[in-house]
Amino acid sequence: MSAFESRTVDGKLLDEVRFLIHRQDSVSLKKLIDPMKPADVADLIEHLGRDEGFFIFGLLEAEGAGDVLMEIEAPVRKRILEALDSKAITQIVEVLDSDDAADLVGDLPADRAREVIEGVRDEVTQELERLLPYPEDTAGGIMALEFVAVRASAAVRDAIESIREKREEVENLYYIWVIDDFDKLVGVISLKDLVLEPPDRKIDEIMNPDVISVNVNADQEEVIHLVRRYDLVNIPVVDDAYRLVGRITYDDIIEAIEDEVDEDISLMAGVIDQEITEHSPIKISRARLPWLLAALFGGILAASVIHQFESSLEKLIALSFFFPVIMAMGGNTGIQTSTVVIRGLATGEISLANTGKRIWMEMRVALINGLTCSLILGLVVALWLDDFGLASVVSTALLLIILISGLVGSAVPLALKKLKIDPALAAGPFITTYNDILSLLIYLSLVTLFLSVRVH
Repeated sequence: MSAFESRTVDGKLLDEVRFLIHRQDSVSLKKLIDPMKPADVADLIEHLGRDEGFFIFGLLEAEGAGDVLMEIEAPVRKRILEALDSKAITQIVEVLDSDDAADLVGDLPADRAREVIEGVRDEVTQELERLLPYPEDTAGGIMALEFVAVRASAAVRDAIESIREKREEVENLYYIWVIDDFDKLVGVISLKDLVLEPPDRKIDEIMNPDVISVNVNADQEEVIHLVRRYDLVNIPVVDDAYRLVGRITYDDIIEAIEDEVDEDISLMAGVIDQEITEHSPIKISRARLPWLLAALFGGILAASVIHQFESSLEKLIALSFFFPVIMAMGGNTGIQTSTVVIRGLATGEISLANTGKRIWMEMRVALINGLTCSLILGLVVALWLDDFGLASVVSTALLLIILISGLVGSAVPLALKKLKIDPALAAGPFITTYNDILSLLIYLSLVTLFLSVRVH
């Protein structure tokens, strides 16, 4: 198999690898995994047992081991790092790009991280000390220090020479950043434009001064927004003085997008901080249980609301038939609305500047959906129970519930965003439980009022 082919981890491959591991046939295993891409080797290790994965990883050279390690999911990577000694980790860190090296060292316990930092070359130590202080979800936390920059006063030949000097260090080179004598970012020039210009041409004559950059302390969501808005493959990172300090490449941007999506989906589902490849049921339970308990207490509160209307239920047991419909419609409306708003905030399609407009849009949608669903439910109740008065009450309750659920589902994520809290926290158990309680309260209050009027 060529180095450019991708190999899928299937049952046949796993059986073959396990057979060779059982025979301790390292030579055959190396022949099998050497042509594979790092991502495919990482996938293979994740599908193997703990000891089998360690055996495969032990066959890799330092450079290959580093590439594979960065592709492995966090729980499995953590177990491998715990099994490696500091010297082996140091050798891996030495050959990684600066951003990957910082991520790897940042995952280590403080004492082991110090050992690794002290063991690498001075140049690598300086890079780690520059990158590690930045939170991992900021531009500084995902940027790399490997880039090509030239002075605005330089000639094209100087820029080409700089590229040649850094050809081993800088991968995926598409743009050359232009800086002034104070290292401030002043422009950008594409590789294509550079090679088409005469060698004596000055950089400041051909550069594009309208360069898009991101502050080193910006959240990675802002990076994603800029890349998506302007169709960038990489983006320069500047400090508060607008000095060029690094670049973020498309692979780090894709990883950041995956992190944001994973985080939002996890938060919405109430499974925060859980990795799919985590093997410990205790850790998985610890991640899920708090949110289930929150939903449980919310359900108890909903039950207490029902208890307060016990006399109404005794008068007309048919009312209980529609509890699932009422609660489900409120919850589904809230989740639909909040999901759209959260996605829009994450992608930049919705901003805090148009909060009122967005809420008004969602309210109109909720009104249309509410009128449609309430009319259908009212007709069903009228035909089923032969009670048009009760049907009108149930129909009105559903309309109000859908309207309020739409308002809550759109307003709460926007409010959390304004408070600088992750808006994904507004979904999942929070919105569904809140809507359940509110739905029951509205439904039973209207029905109780209706029965009291009918009796009198």
